[in-house]
Amino acid sequence: MPDMSIISKALKKIPGDKGGKELISESILTFITRSFSAVVSFAMNMVIARYLGVNESGYFFLALSVITVLATFCRGGSDLILLRFVSIHYSKSENNEMQSVIITLLKRAVIFSLIVAPFIVFGSKIISIYLFKKPPLETTLMWMGLSIPFYATYMLQSWAFQGIKKATHSIVIQGTLLPLLLIVAVFIFSPATSSQLSFIYFILSVITCVCGYLWWKKITTGHATAYGNRRQLINESKPLWTVAMLQTGIQWGGQFIAGAYVKPAELAQFAVAQRTSLLISFVLLAVNLVSAPRFAAYYNAGEMDKLKRYVGSTTRMLVVVSIPLVVVVFIFAPQIMNLFGKGFSGGAMLLRILAVGQLVSMVSGSVGYLLMMSGHQKEMRNINIINGILAIVLFMVLIPLYGALGAAIATSIAIASQNLMAVYQVNKKLGINTLAIW
Repeated sequence: MPDMSIISKALKKIPGDKGGKELISESILTFITRSFSAVVSFAMNMVIARYLGVNESGYFFLALSVITVLATFCRGGSDLILLRFVSIHYSKSENNEMQSVIITLLKRAVIFSLIVAPFIVFGSKIISIYLFKKPPLETTLMWMGLSIPFYATYMLQSWAFQGIKKATHSIVIQGTLLPLLLIVAVFIFSPATSSQLSFIYFILSVITCVCGYLWWKKITTGHATAYGNRRQLINESKPLWTVAMLQTGIQWGGQFIAGAYVKPAELAQFAVAQRTSLLISFVLLAVNLVSAPRFAAYYNAGEMDKLKRYVGSTTRMLVVVSIPLVVVVFIFAPQIMNLFGKGFSGGAMLLRILAVGQLVSMVSGSVGYLLMMSGHQKEMRNINIINGILAIVLFMVLIPLYGALGAAIATSIAIASQNLMAVYQVNKKLGINTLAIW
């Protein structure tokens, strides 16, 4: 991990006004941390693929996609509500209220998780045989099912860190610590099967959750009490619950449905190609981490001119960064897939197709966050309903016909359509055209 204290000292020397310096420094720090996280995630996927081979890694990645979808369900649309209300209370130094928001939404997520996880743990044999038609998946799915409560918890912890403008902490908890520990564990214990690796993943999800809790207690103050606006939290999370589930379905539904139709080796190629394509949008994720609280602050203060300028600046940066990345992926797709070991080179075309969808997402800008941080959750929900249905239809038609290739085409179309519809709504509701950035 880069030495952030040295980087922070260097960034203090950036000239300009205090607000501008803060924005530039925070953006650079977040970009560096997010870049490191992207490298670690890529390395984790590569290590898993090389150690387990194309078939066993296919089982592991399928189980991981299952718990990703279910952990999203268990969080109940709380991610952005937590971010929004923590950000508001933190800006007003209302520490007790901030802690109350976190506890309220964490309890809700844990309750849902403790209801859902047993169905996966005790039903892993039935799910593996009758849903996915892959009996060897059973033990892997059982251990991954046990991870659901901890996965849901540390993801909410990461959103809380983002709400108090600790983007670096958020990135480490959300996508750096567990992959880094998993790489180390693989080198130490050399798991030979997906079930052995899934047990390690379960243990590390517990450790990540505990680290998030201890980190939060160290850097924040205040004590949780009964939150006065609990009903508001729940009511506002409901449309976002639909949004979150449909977004997750669009992103990971291809792996989920392909699990029932394609062989483990082909599924592994698709899983690795999809996770690799996501690296193209790591800059967008970094920008979102910094920008989301600012979107809410500018909009709530009625500072629309500042919001428009800020959105234009971030979108220009995303375009400049994304185009070269996609060009590299298109040219070197076979070589990139070969990094994952024997049997993965056949996924080069899958990677190229998925990269197109990520390019559209990048050049569209932070449109989803713009809508949800400005109180337009219902518009974003409607966009996701339309594209969620589109994605399911495309998955069910294309995957049986073309296997992993069909999953890649369907995923890319759904992601592109989702972002372009959000661009239209941002322009309609906020008067900001993120495509007219020059």
